Amino acid sequence: HCIFVASSILNAISLLCLLKRTPPNQSTIRKYFIVIQILFQVLMIINDVNLEIFFQPIPLFPLIAGYCLGLLCKAGVPFRMEANITILINTYIGIAIMLCVFYRHQTLLVASSPVKFRPV
Repeated sequence: HCIFVASSILNAISLLCLLKRTPPNQSTIRKYFIVIQILFQVLMIINDVNLEIFFQPIPLFPLIAGYCLGLLCKAGVPFRMEANITILINTYIGIAIMLCVFYRHQTLLVASSPVKFRPV
């Protein structure tokens, strides 16, 4: 639960810094960063709630095994389904990060660059 609280606080601080401390030279892409950051924050909160409250996986090392103690596991949801939900949420987080990097890359390119996408 401590990881959940710390992660939530750091996510709120990062969003506040994005809203209040954006440099003037980044103002043209600020709104896109805010949308992607909000998407990322929501996904991170969903991931934290899933892992720390609903799932709570306990790995058994060195075995390739584990069990869970979360609310959904106690309600009878199979471990495999919970693992698939976690993988899906983490995939969405990776996509959000790649969107942010991709948009910033496209914004910094000059208009005549051959790798810059142009509206059709």
